[in-house]
Amino acid sequence: MGRITLKIKVENLEDILRAERGQLAPEQVRSVQVDALVDTGATLLCLPANAIAGLGLSLLSTRKITTANGPVEIRLFRGARLTIFNRTCTVDVMELQNGVPALIGYVPLEVLDLTLDLKRHAVVPNPEHGDEIVLDLFPCMACHEGGFAPALAGAERRL
Repeated sequence: MGRITLKIKVENLEDILRAERGQLAPEQVRSVQVDALVDTGATLLCLPANAIAGLGLSLLSTRKITTANGPVEIRLFRGARLTIFNRTCTVDVMELQNGVPALIGYVPLEVLDLTLDLKRHAVVPNPEHGDEIVLDLFPCMACHEGGFAPALAGAERRL
């Protein structure tokens, strides 16, 4: 099986919000466009340290993660907007060493309703949903105990 890569755009979300409030010129929003490797074994969007520094993202925390070489501690940054195929979502970003390719994990793929077409070695919008982004919400016990169940029941009646 081959590698699947795609061009992604990542922007500083704080810059975007400041630009929307008129506090920053839109052309001053910090952004990067990179070729990223799709890695469904990764959880988050992962960028090299120099890309994160260029975006000016804020440190959120450090986390222990499990790698093929054992556990390591990484830095997690907040406040990025990811764009793939004109679909956008807000993501936290895991820091990689410089020289390591950017990785797109399964969480951003799910949020953007993208799936893998293994025959074509490509990422594609979920064919079951056409051009629309649809997120799954499966009932669970916590949802039925005063969570989503009342709101969903009302929504079903309105349909």
